[in-house]
Amino acid sequence: MRSTGVLALIVAFSAWGAFAQEHRQISYTQVLTLAARVSPTMRVARAEEGVIASEVGIAGVLPNPTFFGGTSTQAAKVSVGVSVPLVILGQRGAAVRASQAGLESAHIGTDAVQSDSRAAAARSFVALWLAERTAEARAKAETLVARLEEAVTARVQLGGAPEVERIRSNALKLRAHAEAVQSAQLVRAAAADLGRWIGSSDASELRTEGDPIVPENPPPLLSLLDHVGQGPAVAREKAAARAAQARADRERALVRPALTLDVGMDAMDPTLPATNYRAQLGIELPLFTQRAPFIQREDRSAAAAELRAHYQMTALGADLIVAYRTFEATTASKLTLEQAGIPAAKAAARSTEESYTLGRASLEAVLDADRTLIDVELSWLDASAARANAWIDVEHAMGVK
Repeated sequence: MRSTGVLALIVAFSAWGAFAQEHRQISYTQVLTLAARVSPTMRVARAEEGVIASEVGIAGVLPNPTFFGGTSTQAAKVSVGVSVPLVILGQRGAAVRASQAGLESAHIGTDAVQSDSRAAAARSFVALWLAERTAEARAKAETLVARLEEAVTARVQLGGAPEVERIRSNALKLRAHAEAVQSAQLVRAAAADLGRWIGSSDASELRTEGDPIVPENPPPLLSLLDHVGQGPAVAREKAAARAAQARADRERALVRPALTLDVGMDAMDPTLPATNYRAQLGIELPLFTQRAPFIQREDRSAAAAELRAHYQMTALGADLIVAYRTFEATTASKLTLEQAGIPAAKAAARSTEESYTLGRASLEAVLDADRTLIDVELSWLDASAARANAWIDVEHAMGVK
């Protein structure tokens, strides 16, 4: 199993390396797939799960027998024997079951880590998507301001506007250029942040392909709330409770006496007519090593895990409701900007610029109209990203892996 997992990681890394070199673009689905395979958090979780899997074998190890031999001058010339611990009263089985319960808890914990990695990678994709679209909007704004500067220069040359307007338009152009350059650099930063979740040390040249996957018509909230208790975050705490109960059973089994069988023989004893064979059974009495505090600790650990499971259900339910309502709000904002805000701002900017060219509007009016258009477009991008992040939070609350 371990070699298969390592082979899968090697194949994933190789595929990612070829992908990054040839295409330098990545889709939302590819990000989620790579995050589940090669993200650092998943690699650590699988490694820790492998360690706990080894403990199952350790719990089933039987104690070694003890061989002894000796001689004497007045009694048996040869005395040999063996002492064999007898683990026959359920101690070994209880230890193995406790380790298996711990492995089950670790396995479900890996599922929870996968859900967390998926959500983090998805948010990083959205951040890169937003950074790219913002850079495009800033570049578009720079082009718009450059076109405005040409119109202002033409009016100044014809004497229809004072020289100060050309200076102001040039300053605005420089500011738009600086914002465009900054936005372009922030794209590389967002790409590098995404790289940590897909197994890349430097993904600063990576770009998104397509948009984040967000449903147009999500299921009703009540139907989604039913999935909260089935997610890995709650299941992990329930598994931890079962593991603690199994450890408590192991401690109870250790209260039972430990048996030791000793067998041996004495040969060439001048005081005996023949070889003497002997056997004895030793019983360890648990008089001084009491297991009650250990049992109490595990029982309390199980009770605490049950309380954490209940808390997780309550918290995730609240998170789901908050994320779902946020999704509804951002969807409404996005649609409003998309259907009314952006078309109105574009029409106003175009009309004001034409009026300025004809000398019917001031430069301030043109600047205000252009600034409004840029702000509306950026608000639409922010709403789209917030909507995608809200749905990611919905899926994370449900424990989607």
